[in-house]
Amino acid sequence: MTGRLVRIGVGFTFLTTILVALVAVAPSRRSLLVGIYVLLLAAIALGALISSFRIFEPQLGVRSPFERTPEKPEEPALPDELDRIDRLVVLGGANEFDLYYRLRPLLRQIAAERLQNVYGVDLDREPERARSLLGDGLWEVVRPDRQLGRRRGPGLPAAELAGHVATLEEL
Repeated sequence: MTGRLVRIGVGFTFLTTILVALVAVAPSRRSLLVGIYVLLLAAIALGALISSFRIFEPQLGVRSPFERTPEKPEEPALPDELDRIDRLVVLGGANEFDLYYRLRPLLRQIAAERLQNVYGVDLDREPERARSLLGDGLWEVVRPDRQLGRRRGPGLPAAELAGHVATLEEL
């Protein structure tokens, strides 16, 4: 209620200030300006009167749920495992240390499972067959005897990782 009265008072003050300024600038148009002023004050009063009817019917003017525009559903949160893999990919691309200790074990696990399930090849026991199936690029990442290079050396570029993932999917 007080917010409505404050808005009415601000509107009245604003219109009165403009009327005084316009009458000072163009005194010959005083009757026209006062007529416009009265018309605008009547509009403010009519708006206040109409809005006061909401006290009697609070739901008046509120659109039904069927008339509202439908809300967009919330984006589902990523599953925890997918979020973890995303972090591993980002870290593995950052430097050699994270590639070796974080991303490489995941790639080795996937490669070992795919080779075993599809071809019956053990990644550690049959390195020659595994290398021929995986290709040289992916083999260099997942080979059992790979050593850690420079800890702060470059990680695995995203384009190269995408190629390795494509190779794993083709197995």
